[in-house]
Amino acid sequence: MRKIATLLSALLILSGCGYQFQGGGSILPPDVKSIQIPIVQNNTAEVALTTLMTEALRDRFERFGVVAIVEGAAQSDAVLKARITDVKKETRNVTSNTDTALQYDLIVTMAAELKRNNGAVLYRNMNLRVIRPVGSTSGVVVTTSADYAQGGVDSGTLGNLGSRELSRGQEQEAYAQLADDVAKQIYDEAVAPDF
Repeated sequence: MRKIATLLSALLILSGCGYQFQGGGSILPPDVKSIQIPIVQNNTAEVALTTLMTEALRDRFERFGVVAIVEGAAQSDAVLKARITDVKKETRNVTSNTDTALQYDLIVTMAAELKRNNGAVLYRNMNLRVIRPVGSTSGVVVTTSADYAQGGVDSGTLGNLGSRELSRGQEQEAYAQLADDVAKQIYDEAVAPDF
């Protein structure tokens, strides 16, 4: 009985501090229960990002169940529209003797807006920016990054890949991670309660 009382006391203290589990609350008005997320618009040449961003947003919002994701605007209480406005690469690390890029940053800039069907804005971030580092050559692999350490590429696999395959594979993985980062940031800003 004492353990139950201690547990209940701890839960009351945590709830009094404003702590909530992810997905346990929302800053959205209580009548916003369903959201439509149309295909993300893409103003860049990186066409693969359209699908990655759309799926990442839908997955993030569905994962926590705070709101239902619906297909049509007629069934939704609000619509989340997102647009990729820019994608660029900036050199991060170079070799000391040849100035060959070893690693660069992929930078994605987006605009996102969540509106009620009547046009009232619930959330807006017109300059959301997310950055991911990417290796650029197979001759020199930057193995100090956390992304490399967690990946499934080992030294035996690296030798069988050409520089284009390795760079493009790393870039595609970085784009997928960027999409997840963007979706998390939009969800956190638009839906998740501040602690």
